[in-house]
Amino acid sequence: LLLAVQPTGAWTLHSYSGASRRVVTSSLDLGIGESTEPSSTPSATSHDWYPLSRREALSKGIIVGGSGIASALSLPTRARADTATVQDIQRPLSSPTSAATTPLLSNYNPSNYKTLPSYGRTVFPPSFLLPLNNRATYRYSLGRNAWALEQLIAFANVTATIRTNVIKEENGELWVCGPLWPTDEYCALLDELGPVTNVVLPTNALEHKAAMKQFVRKYPDAEVWISPGQYGPFGECGVVTEDMDEDQVNRVVRKAVKTMGYRVDGILPLRAQPGTQSKAHEPKPKNMFPSWADRFDTAVLCVDLPGNAGPTSECAFVHKPSKTLVVTDAVICVPSVSTTAAGDNDSTLQFPIQPIFSSYFDETTLSDPTFWPRTVLQAVFLPLRTEPSKSEMAVYPGYEALTNRLVRAPILRAFADARAPDSVRDWVNRIAGLTTFDRIITAHFASPINAGQDLFTGAFAHLDRDASLDELSSTLPPIACQDWSTLDSLNDFIGDNKLGAPVVYDFRRGCKAE
Repeated sequence: LLLAVQPTGAWTLHSYSGASRRVVTSSLDLGIGESTEPSSTPSATSHDWYPLSRREALSKGIIVGGSGIASALSLPTRARADTATVQDIQRPLSSPTSAATTPLLSNYNPSNYKTLPSYGRTVFPPSFLLPLNNRATYRYSLGRNAWALEQLIAFANVTATIRTNVIKEENGELWVCGPLWPTDEYCALLDELGPVTNVVLPTNALEHKAAMKQFVRKYPDAEVWISPGQYGPFGECGVVTEDMDEDQVNRVVRKAVKTMGYRVDGILPLRAQPGTQSKAHEPKPKNMFPSWADRFDTAVLCVDLPGNAGPTSECAFVHKPSKTLVVTDAVICVPSVSTTAAGDNDSTLQFPIQPIFSSYFDETTLSDPTFWPRTVLQAVFLPLRTEPSKSEMAVYPGYEALTNRLVRAPILRAFADARAPDSVRDWVNRIAGLTTFDRIITAHFASPINAGQDLFTGAFAHLDRDASLDELSSTLPPIACQDWSTLDSLNDFIGDNKLGAPVVYDFRRGCKAE
């Protein structure tokens, strides 16, 4: 669910080849290898947080989730969207994400990293999620003057990677999206790339915002922009809309500074509400958009449904010079790693497990062929169901369904898409209408992912109301219907106890019957 701060006028969807489908879209103008050291001449092409226990989170309508999304996901609540209109969109007739036909991860190399443990891996005050005293940071080159700084997060039975994505602009300055805990190691790896001048908090998911205050204190001169609907110790920040004048924007931003407890230069804006369009087309005040708005297309999702604890937001960005879509939790690509049983298909593309796991787990644990499948399934809330294989090693069908594909995380399908399908659908179409991109970098699992608008939109095919079951089964990951049981149970619990907005859409559409 996003708002794109895009140009006025019409936008077009980059279509697939295939049958035409109709979906409801909003008239809202949503568009806001490490083998080489950082170049001194970059090329454009080449919280404050407050702790909540799981019980407290549930009592407030917040769902404690896993890695592919948010460890604390506030269910969507009042969607800011204009009156819906109908647009055409092309849907693929065959799977666009098949690992056998699309080299999604041909540029993914988890073995090529840099780390500086001697600089120190602690932070004070400590993070609220493990690890506490040995929070390693690994830096990976993503190509095209982009890098990922990766840490681990762990809670209950879930352990997952989480990343800051960094883009070095033509002037050598850094655009930092989703800062993590600023240990001395983390800061040293970041500072080697260049000066930090722009910082973005792209979502209000707790694990992505928790380190923001400490990070901003480390880089007090950087310009800071945040997604709308943020909350802090002293309430919600509110939103900025494009019909506001300069004084109104300033008042909202000043409130955000007090609420969040750190520097905030701006809140990525939402489009004006219906009835204020004439004013919205007037010249916008300079404090409405960040200084980097001419180089990044932005799509902002902010949804607030009755019955939830507050709004939820995520922003997506297309860095125009490098044709890169930067997202946090919108989509994921789970790599199949070499320590797992690949089932009966020996041709499955395999990768080494992300090295950062060795900073938290011993070698015996990591060499267990079931470690990675279980880690993935627990992070996305699919059950640890196994089936026998010819090799007599257990195979996890849910894991096999997800690997080496561009997918929407199952937990987000169940919690967000099931409650606000129209808003999510609008957001996806808005992103598809941004500047053309040919790769995606995310905050979890593997990056970069070789995918453009068509594959990105295909990951949300379950939201296409007109798609046939045959079309869905050939496009979506083949998750067995029975493997949605955990998320079904969570949704039943939420509904029975009135802990969040009701489910209004069948998020399991296209599941594999057995």
